[in-house]
Amino acid sequence: MKKLLAVWGFVMLSILGASVWYLFGPGTAPEGQPPLLTLAPANLSRLQTDFNAAAEQIRIVAVLSPTRLESLQAASTLQILLTEFEGAPIFAQIIWEPQLDTDWAPPATEVMARVWDTRAKQYWDKGHLVSSQSGPLQFRIYTRGATWLEELPPPGLTAESPNASIDALRNYLRSVIPAQNPRPPVVVGMPTSAI
Repeated sequence: MKKLLAVWGFVMLSILGASVWYLFGPGTAPEGQPPLLTLAPANLSRLQTDFNAAAEQIRIVAVLSPTRLESLQAASTLQILLTEFEGAPIFAQIIWEPQLDTDWAPPATEVMARVWDTRAKQYWDKGHLVSSQSGPLQFRIYTRGATWLEELPPPGLTAESPNASIDALRNYLRSVIPAQNPRPPVVVGMPTSAI
């Protein structure tokens, strides 16, 4: 009987451990994207290097929470825009940071999968290194040639709530990207079961 209880206890702890790891362990970036980069003071320059390396492209920098509903919707909105401007010279940097009490772990695979475009790179900023320098706005769009020296340059457009201003983001991208035939706009409105 004691042996059976010990085996049962071991099985239950194994299941619990696997569940915790699955839910709260580091996620995997979508296929085609570099692995999630955890930012720290020692490697913050990597974010700056990535930004400056894409100077010939439009850069979108999004600071989001891995569990806040508005941030998850914003990530989906970003993917909608990237899909509409498929092939356009855009580089997106998605910086996930803790904004709620539930944000104590890096984003899960399912969260990062909201932005699957290969023109995106995702980061985990547990120490708020980016938002402490640039403020809490969710979306910033930078034009070609903008260079990050001591601090981020002024963006061409900012949006606190991309869901409310997707048309402004779309129109701005159209104004700075050479004429092309973007895909028809995607209707914003995700069923809550997909969130």
